[in-house]
Amino acid sequence: MGRPEDPVIRKANRVVWLQVLVTFLISLSLLAFFGALVAGSAFTGGAIGFVTSWAYIKKMAAPSGGSDPRKLLLNHALAECLKLGLTVILFAAVFIFFKEVAVLPLLLTFMATLAMYWVALLVVF
Repeated sequence: MGRPEDPVIRKANRVVWLQVLVTFLISLSLLAFFGALVAGSAFTGGAIGFVTSWAYIKKMAAPSGGSDPRKLLLNHALAECLKLGLTVILFAAVFIFFKEVAVLPLLLTFMATLAMYWVALLVVF
């Protein structure tokens, strides 16, 4: 992995765009049926999903010393740690600063972005 024009990076970015699309579709549907609080909560959960995926891609796309397998594995592990840490921080921030969050839409849309990640990997790669 390397530059943004790398075909693997382009495919990974498509996965993130699919996560964004799923987030918007769920949020807009919930807005129509349940209102702004539920839709905003759902969007927040989806945003946590796609922002952390994007951070993972950015870390993996950073120059890492060529194709040395050890460096690639280390870079992958660091990207996963970044993604997990960012997920924890973002959820903590939501629960601290968004007191009236609707938890179920938040978590379900987050899980939908994770599911989209795995389904898209089967389709895109």
